Amino acid sequence: MALGETRMNNNDYQDLPGISSHWLITMLDSPAACWRKYLDPQRPVETPTDAMRFGTLVHCLVLTPRQFDAEFLVADYERRSNAGKARYAQLQQYGLTVIKPAELERARAVVAALAAHQEARKLLRGGRKERTIIQPRPRGLLPLKARLDVHQESQRAVVELKTIRDLGLVKQSMERYRYPLSAAFYRDMVRGQAVTFVFVQSTPPYEILVMPMSRIELQDGEIMWRTALEMFDTCWKLNQWPEMEPTTTDMDDDPLMMNFTPPKAAGRSPRFELPVGELAL
Repeated sequence: MALGETRMNNNDYQDLPGISSHWLITMLDSPAACWRKYLDPQRPVETPTDAMRFGTLVHCLVLTPRQFDAEFLVADYERRSNAGKARYAQLQQYGLTVIKPAELERARAVVAALAAHQEARKLLRGGRKERTIIQPRPRGLLPLKARLDVHQESQRAVVELKTIRDLGLVKQSMERYRYPLSAAFYRDMVRGQAVTFVFVQSTPPYEILVMPMSRIELQDGEIMWRTALEMFDTCWKLNQWPEMEPTTTDMDDDPLMMNFTPPKAAGRSPRFELPVGELAL
């Protein structure tokens, strides 16, 4: 299948009709959870956590620093008093992510640590930054989409930058957020060979860990994303998004070992319909 590429900011990417690795990760939790989070027309607007906002800030400063003024507003504020809440609401009317000067200072310290780390610097400086890839699919199915932090096309490699509170939590984060699934998905979207994660601690001393994904991890991740995609397509065609329960209590909630049978009850209304050819690249 042909790949399409388009340039857009992150907000436009999030609004783009298409299945991302995040959708597939949520599908492995439950089709119903995926519908509630990404497809439900009445779903609440997700408010980024402080950690998510800081990670987005670091990504911008490292990968697309020229976009900083178009995406962020630096201002001191507090939200404890009514006056502070009113000021914060006023700042948000600009449509930018509001950050405090102290947050910007800490993010710049993270950027400096990455620049001082020879291996991380080499991985992050080369290649195409924040590359959006769209893969069309057969009629009636949503396309796939991915936004790569760094695509080193000539080397067939993908680099993903992650902020983390403590490097000691890397293994736990890999499992919790199913990074092998994302890694394999990104690799396959660009027909690549290698995926490397660069973890940087978001608190002093801003330590860094460079972690190439192993062949076994990528194989496991590919099984996960293809399994999740098959589940999604089934739910999409039937317009039914069931909860998913483990078949036994001994499987440690392994999504690949769960019983998935769409119910006979009426489905929910999808978030959107996508006629073939509607998606313009």
